[in-house]
This record gives sequence, structure tokens and C-alpha cells, in this order.
Amino acid sequence: MSYKIVALLFFGLVSLKLEINSISAQNWSFVVKQDANFRISVPDGKNTYRLNELDHPVFGPLKIHHYTHVDTFSKKGEMVYTVFYTDYPEDLVHQDSVELLEEFFLVTAESAAYSVAGNLIYSDNVQNFHCPGYTFRIHYNQGNAVIRSRAYLCCSQLYIISVASSAEGVSTQNMFRFFDSFALIQDCKSVKGN
Repeated sequence: MSYKIVALLFFGLVSLKLEINSISAQNWSFVVKQDANFRISVPDGKNTYRLNELDHPVFGPLKIHHYTHVDTFSKKGEMVYTVFYTDYPEDLVHQDSVELLEEFFLVTAESAAYSVAGNLIYSDNVQNFHCPGYTFRIHYNQGNAVIRSRAYLCCSQLYIISVASSAEGVSTQNMFRFFDSFALIQDCKSVKGN
């Protein structure tokens, strides 16, 4: 079974830099997306949203949502904060199947690296709010740029939270503030119970 849909997600992240007029931001605020069941803190400024629809030969119609914020600051350069979100068929990967989950997340990370002609430098499991997850880092643009990501499979929803920057320009404080602020509005049991 192929999980290469992630390549489309990351292509959007890399090409997005050309489409956004970014502004410098100092203050942070929460962005709440009720329909996507998440909230996350981002620097104040311009946020963008895009929707890609894909008729996948195995999974059927998929809607891929991109929520993006570009932060420009004087000393370190641009940082692109992104949340990718899509609903997969419920029987795609069961959260209780450890082997399938490991394969799913590894292929997700490898597909992301492939989509930007980069190298997967690091990957490992991560836990948050009772959803299985994965963290990974990709170097691309001949090692001059880096994407750090966390992916979570919550119920049948895949969230990929990413920060892209130049290799020298990452603010680790801002990156972890963004990553650690991500939360589901309702847990899986609540969502399924509706």
C-alpha cells in the first residue's frame, strides 16, 4: 500500500515561500480550526489556507488542507510554520497496529524528503495527547535548508506540523513553542462519539 500522498503536501510547503508576503511578528496567538479539530499557536501575522483535492486510486477522494504562516525576522531569516491535515479512510492504518504505524510514518517521512529532493536526517516515534506520532528532520537545498516535522495519526486524521527554515536560521525556541502548542480540540473518542 502506498502512502506517497505526503509528497504533495511537502511540495506545497516548499513552493509556498514564493506566494506569501510575509511580515515580521513578535506576538503569538492561538489559531483554532474547529472543522479540522486542532488548535496551535503561531506568531501574529498573515496566515494562509489552501485546499488540494486528489482522487487517489487506492484511498479514493482526499482533501489535503494546508494552514501556513510565514514569519520573517531580521537576524535569522524566514521560518515557515505549516500544519497539513487530511482525513484518510478509517481502515487505512489502525492505531493499535505498531508495525503498520511504524511503516506508515517512515514512508511519510521518506516521501517528504523525496518531494523536496532532500535527505531524511533523523526520525523517531513521539507521543502526544494519546495519538501515535513521529518526528523527523529533512535537509534539502544542498544542505542549506531544513524542515523539522511532527506527524500524528489521530483517529483517521493525519496531521503534519512542520517548520522550514535555512539551516542556520532556525529559532529553536519558536520551533518548539509551535510544536508544543499543537492540540486536538476533541480527543478521538469524543469525535467518534458525535
